[in-house]
Amino acid sequence: MASTYSSTVPLTIIDLRQSLTHDAKRQKIHQDDYPSPPHCVGADITTAASDVDVVPLDIILENPEAAWDSADSDSHDDMTDVSSPTDEVHLLDEHRHLHHRDSTSSSSSGSSNNINMELESTGTAIEEPSSSEGFDLPKMILSSLKPVVEGAPKAIPTMVLYDDYGLQLFDQITYLQEYYLTQEEIEILERDADKIVDHIPDNSVVVELGAGSLRKTVLLLNALERKRKNIRYFALDLMLDELTKSLKSLGQFANVKTAGLWGTYDQGMAFVSSFGSEVPKTLLWLGSSLGNYTREEAKDFLASYRKSLNVGDNWIIGIDRRNDAQEITIAYNDPKGVTRDFVMNGLDHINVLLGQDFIDRQKFRYFAQYNVEVGRHEAYYQVKEAHELVYTAPSTGEEIRIALAQDELINVEYSYKWSPQESTQLFEDTEMTKVGQWTSSSNRYDLHLVQKTPFYFKTPVADEPLPSQDEWTELWKSWDLVTMTMIQHPTMLLEKPIALRHPFLFYLGHIPTFLDIQLSKALKEPFTEPSHFSVIFERGIDPDVEDPTQCHSHSEVPDSWPEVECIIAFRDRVRERLFKILNDPVSYPMTRRLSRIVFMAFEHEAMHLETIIYMLAQSPNTAPPPSIPAPWAVRKSAADDTFSSGEPLSPSTVSPATWFSINPAQLDKDIISLGHNDLESDDLTDAHKKDLTTAFGWDNEHPFVTSRPLPSTFEIQSRQVTNDEFLGYLKAVGVTNKTLQGNEKTPASWLIQDGDEVFVKSVYGPVPLEVSGVWPVSCSNIQATGYAAWLSTQQGAIYTLPTEHELSIAFKLRQATVPKTGLETYGFRQWYPTLDHQSLSTASSSSNSSHFSGPGGLWDWTSTTFAPLDKEGFKTSTLYPGYSTDFFDEKHMVVLGGSWATHPRIAERRSFRNWYQANYPFVFAGFRLVRRA
Repeated sequence: MASTYSSTVPLTIIDLRQSLTHDAKRQKIHQDDYPSPPHCVGADITTAASDVDVVPLDIILENPEAAWDSADSDSHDDMTDVSSPTDEVHLLDEHRHLHHRDSTSSSSSGSSNNINMELESTGTAIEEPSSSEGFDLPKMILSSLKPVVEGAPKAIPTMVLYDDYGLQLFDQITYLQEYYLTQEEIEILERDADKIVDHIPDNSVVVELGAGSLRKTVLLLNALERKRKNIRYFALDLMLDELTKSLKSLGQFANVKTAGLWGTYDQGMAFVSSFGSEVPKTLLWLGSSLGNYTREEAKDFLASYRKSLNVGDNWIIGIDRRNDAQEITIAYNDPKGVTRDFVMNGLDHINVLLGQDFIDRQKFRYFAQYNVEVGRHEAYYQVKEAHELVYTAPSTGEEIRIALAQDELINVEYSYKWSPQESTQLFEDTEMTKVGQWTSSSNRYDLHLVQKTPFYFKTPVADEPLPSQDEWTELWKSWDLVTMTMIQHPTMLLEKPIALRHPFLFYLGHIPTFLDIQLSKALKEPFTEPSHFSVIFERGIDPDVEDPTQCHSHSEVPDSWPEVECIIAFRDRVRERLFKILNDPVSYPMTRRLSRIVFMAFEHEAMHLETIIYMLAQSPNTAPPPSIPAPWAVRKSAADDTFSSGEPLSPSTVSPATWFSINPAQLDKDIISLGHNDLESDDLTDAHKKDLTTAFGWDNEHPFVTSRPLPSTFEIQSRQVTNDEFLGYLKAVGVTNKTLQGNEKTPASWLIQDGDEVFVKSVYGPVPLEVSGVWPVSCSNIQATGYAAWLSTQQGAIYTLPTEHELSIAFKLRQATVPKTGLETYGFRQWYPTLDHQSLSTASSSSNSSHFSGPGGLWDWTSTTFAPLDKEGFKTSTLYPGYSTDFFDEKHMVVLGGSWATHPRIAERRSFRNWYQANYPFVFAGFRLVRRA
């Protein structure tokens, strides 16, 4: 816990309102542009208390260590020179950002309630007691009460609620039982703070937007202190007095350094962007402050702040759900009347701000309602009787008259609520990858942890089978990140970490060559130069595991591969060719056949991206993904790309898998069916050649099969078997740690070090079982079958791998009954396999509390040999003849689902069928069991 605050140690407040003299790109901001509220007047850099240093930002930029008292300079990272800011920084219009009660703070952000900033309709120049070019609350009050458009609803800025007395009243509100938001957030933080801060790297900067009382924040700071992470914490707020009091209440920490930021959200955004890319950052936005904004405003705000973040930076956001209407209503209108007094006090504050008796609060009442359809709580001042407001300009005596009608509603606050689906869509729209979610026990409130990632795979739209240019761009970002940074040039290019496959260099040429060949064949155009790439890069090898001399036909393997620079230049020319085709509908009208080729090339590249990833996991030379630290690792220093495990790790644990009972006879046809209808030859018929909405599939997914006999009722494990569980099996059958090395039962995903210590291979290097024990085990089909046979003997029941039909039914059932959360364990949401414990509730479930994890983490092995779904209906692809038929050899087994490195277009298409040789041990494939009578 933090110690008692010592007044002998000065507290630093950085004044963001001062002009950023080093930055020509930012508008100059004067201190007078942001007048302090009445209780803060006079609190400036010259009159601050002796135990508080209010320092202009320019001084901090010149000397970052000035922000920290008794700081160890070795534990801090320098800011970049602000003369070279991130070009993406975009300062929003300050007038849009007012305060909102749910933020539990006195910051300056929130919805403007559609306030109009000018009184053009009156033709009158308004003189206020405190006017400026910037943040001008008095002018905003008058403008919002007299909208430009006559008859438009009147409003009052939410900011008026937060004077000294208002802040005291709001603090009382947060302790009310009815105001559940604060209590729910505290519950989450008390329970899960340690898990949350695991995602905050050592030597991070943590900036809290609208800090408020810090009653909840201290729970996170204490967790960071327990983890002994060196953190620089900045509390951002607009109210200097409250900011000072709150920071003093924290006390001092041994590892966490605290300071204040005096300014607005937008100034805070500029401050955040001033840190260099090597400094990891986490934003805190607690108290459901997102409710300040409309749906579109929230999206714009997150997108704007995202530009200030670097890849790998986090944002922890509290969001109140669309809960029971009565619960929300009473949360904002408590029986004791504290909320009523809080809102009505805003009218008294208006008179102080305007310097005259402008409003008589006795002529208004507090009116509140929850708008279920819109999903927001609405707070108003309701006019008791018709009357007129009169404002007199102090210097001229000119009057502004505002007529109010009886029962008229004047909005002062909106609080938007978000369903889980709306939150998920918000993060999808703003391309923020959700890496964690913690929910209160009542399921009313969530803390989301989202991250800016180097690329973002959006959920495909069902009726848009043609990948968009944006999708291609993101796929190329991922491909380039892996092939140009994780594969270290030139030393790794000819490396073959899996002897059965080509060296890495081959795939750099294979991907653009495949696309180029398909385009040239369809369009009857020449190959992109150098044209001989079509000879050496067209098709790779996939030899028989037991006899590598046996292999399907493949491209000629040259005596020496082309230079990588030549391959990259070729890649870029092919990419330009594709975009030229997509952008010229006159020369290249988009038919179903051309669209299919683009689809095939897209999924082909996505599948080979995963191939390279599982090859990289086998290499000891792989560089970890840049700027994406592993949650279990501690960054040694902000300037160091290496990681260490930090303090000793506690053994990982996971709850036993539950069993989910499914009776296929009770399910809809769409769920019990297999495949889908997409006959390649139909592309050229008049009825289909212009069809750009029907989903594509590979030849082995056709036809749509509904007549196959249904499986009997079966029980399937809720999740995949873990590394810990698999190790337990090996020990039970007599394989000791000493004999794991080289044992055929030992997964190729394991690395045995120091004779007997088990690690799991990853793109971050070997990961100890203390962390990876709860990950699903990646192994061959034969190894998975051995586990099932052992468990059958142990428990006297019949355990097997699921058939393709059974696993397909289970996955389709989950997809039909469980909404997406953004935490699906595929599509590079994280860079390692994890278990997914999403609920699946259905009438056929043996228990309403059963859990069934969906696709992701690892692919799922089945017991089904890879073959056509229906021999009569199967037609070999003419565009890619050997795609499936070369592997109908009785040696390849069907795998379904997807891994953490699988693109959503593949992982979310339930008809997609993957396959590998039963004894191939390197792929990202695990297993779950079926229990039979």
